[in-house]
Amino acid sequence: MDPAAVQVLGLLQREGRLVDFLQEDLEGASDAQVGAVVRTTVYEGCRRAFKEYLELVPVLASGEGETVTVESGFDASAIRLIGRVEGDPPFQGILRHPGWRLKTARLPVCPEGSDPSVVSPAEVEIP
Repeated sequence: MDPAAVQVLGLLQREGRLVDFLQEDLEGASDAQVGAVVRTTVYEGCRRAFKEYLELVPVLASGEGETVTVESGFDASAIRLIGRVEGDPPFQGILRHPGWRLKTARLPVCPEGSDPSVVSPAEVEIP
């Protein structure tokens, strides 16, 4: 288990209640109810966590919809070719999504002796 992955999940849970939201059964909820929770809690909180702890940059600097050239020797883990791919590079195509690359991560230090698998601690209110 990767402690950094658990820590990122923990930050997204703490700031935006992302794990709670994804674990929730939304079958009976209206679109308006879901939208209100997503905008006010999940989106704002998770966005705040991203801005504070993670710096993401596009894999390709071009804008969506622009024509790009994928040269020979491209990194297939960074660029996925979709559509009718025939022949050998270079390929020209329309950028549908620029991709994301993690540039820096500034994760807080975990307390000594803490369980690295705990995404979010249980909360018990003592009356």
